[in-house]
Amino acid sequence: MKKEKRNFEDLFKKKVGCELDKSESLKQHSNFRIGGKADYFFSASSLEELTAAVDLAREELVPFRIIGGGFNILFDDKGFRGLIIRNQAKGIKKISKMEIEVLSGTDLDEVIDFCVHKGLGGMEFLAGIPGTVGGAVYGNAGAFGHCIGDILKESVILKQDRRRERLRKGRMDFEYRSSLLRKKSFFLIKAVFELNRKDPDSIKENIRKNLGKREKKHPPWGTSCAGSYFKNPVSDKGEKIAAGYLLDRVGARSLKKGDAAVYKGHSNFIINTGKASSKDIRELASELKHRVKKRFGIVLEEEVVFIPAEP
Repeated sequence: MKKEKRNFEDLFKKKVGCELDKSESLKQHSNFRIGGKADYFFSASSLEELTAAVDLAREELVPFRIIGGGFNILFDDKGFRGLIIRNQAKGIKKISKMEIEVLSGTDLDEVIDFCVHKGLGGMEFLAGIPGTVGGAVYGNAGAFGHCIGDILKESVILKQDRRRERLRKGRMDFEYRSSLLRKKSFFLIKAVFELNRKDPDSIKENIRKNLGKREKKHPPWGTSCAGSYFKNPVSDKGEKIAAGYLLDRVGARSLKKGDAAVYKGHSNFIINTGKASSKDIRELASELKHRVKKRFGIVLEEEVVFIPAEP
């Protein structure tokens, strides 16, 4: 690894055409405001830069992770021994009367604004969910009984052998808060969404209602957290159980660890109230899981993705 590190910066400049940031603090790239320093950090502003950076990291055996907006991740206090690539390859275009093609680094709110302008309905349930299209497809993000996988028609992914492949919706293996991308460590290049014609004013009204619902239970915008911490478990009968309900029953709202605390307004949010460490967050989450398992026999599964320092 030492030899690779000595040469990697020069190789990166030559093959990708951009400078690498070194010893980058990851706190500023995570909504949790937590994380040590990454050996290398790069913001890819185009698909060409993104794929070139990934190809080089694989060639040189440098560990890497691709992130979007940093809203659903928890970095290690020790940082990351390798390369963190932030995907900022953005772009939206209408390719038919009711279909749009979106690059994976595009912010969800930009896509929703585009749909309002074009009179395309179907994405309103995503209003207020922060992050990028790539992150949303990776975790099959959703709300109010809908998921992004419901409206995805096809995607172009980058596989581990560097091949791009176009996949129809049925091959994306969508499940609750999961997809083929999460299971196989593939990366989304772009996605095509199939929507419906709708009056812009009607779309705006749906968005307004959805944002109102979110504001009642979610921490205020700007709070240092990563969204819902746990997935909603499924009962033996196949019915979803709200993780927040289970956590309420075990006294979660009174719990904290260092500066990590359960949000008073909803038990399925862990927030950084000041200078919480990833250790604080994970120990608090572990205590919550322990209490729920002891009381209900249910093992909660994290929705937030922890990125360890050593891949």
